Amino acid sequence: MFSDFKKILDSGYSYKKSLERNHLKQESVDLLREKIKNSNIVPKSLTDKQLLRFLTTYKYDINQVAILIENYYNYKASVPELHQNRDIWSNEIRSALKNQYFMFLPITSDNKMLIFHSVKNSDPSTYDYDLASKVYLMLFEAYNYYYGPFTEAILLFDLKAAGLRFLFKPSVSSMRNMAKFVEDAIPVHVQKGIIFNTMKAFDLIITICKPFVKTELSQKFQFLHSDVDYNKFHETQVPKSHLPKEFGGTLGTLDELQEKSVQLFMNLRDYFVLEEKQASFEFDDYIKDHPDEVHHSD
Repeated sequence: MFSDFKKILDSGYSYKKSLERNHLKQESVDLLREKIKNSNIVPKSLTDKQLLRFLTTYKYDINQVAILIENYYNYKASVPELHQNRDIWSNEIRSALKNQYFMFLPITSDNKMLIFHSVKNSDPSTYDYDLASKVYLMLFEAYNYYYGPFTEAILLFDLKAAGLRFLFKPSVSSMRNMAKFVEDAIPVHVQKGIIFNTMKAFDLIITICKPFVKTELSQKFQFLHSDVDYNKFHETQVPKSHLPKEFGGTLGTLDELQEKSVQLFMNLRDYFVLEEKQASFEFDDYIKDHPDEVHHSD
């Protein structure tokens, strides 16, 4: 079964090109593997590509990367509502992809991942915060699978279809879990977050979140109202070439881009199912007898 998972990983981005793009060498990956080999939290079957995803976050601090990986797999085990049951073909995830936008946007000119999320269906009964958060985190993984790991990310959100009733859907504990994971465990730095079409009532959510969101993260978010000057936004924030038409961009409509992103998601069904088995240590015994299979030829 691990061999099937390895083939899926091999079909993604080029490992060697990603090492070069991030100015890293195989020796750094090997050093990280040695650093975490005695961990009881991190699976022994992580491949070089998977380690590289973490390594690009703190390129020159192996100790910090080791802490990041421990945090990541600790959260995966302790917060199952965000990290388990990730079969893309399941009814609940299909529902999320139908009623919300989760999409890949082009890599920025300065090599940052760019992803977009918003509510599509204005009926709050179709929205589940934990499910939306789970699919959103899957979006990060899918982006990494196709394009390789990145040091920084720009996160775009839109609240246009999210009315007041959406503001009370998430529980405080759910918001805390998501915030802690982004702060302590996600293998990419949030360079900035931009939230379009915010409303005054959104201040209430900010007030609720403040006690458990670090100032460093909260200060990275910008809140834009519906009267945003898109010409200025394109010049100073994100260019037209990287945005949907609804935001003055040239990429295509939200529905067109969502269709493409959903197809990319669906292609990774086996990846997410098998990765969940890996996170549960189901491949560790196999790797004891086949240690070389964690490496990539490309």
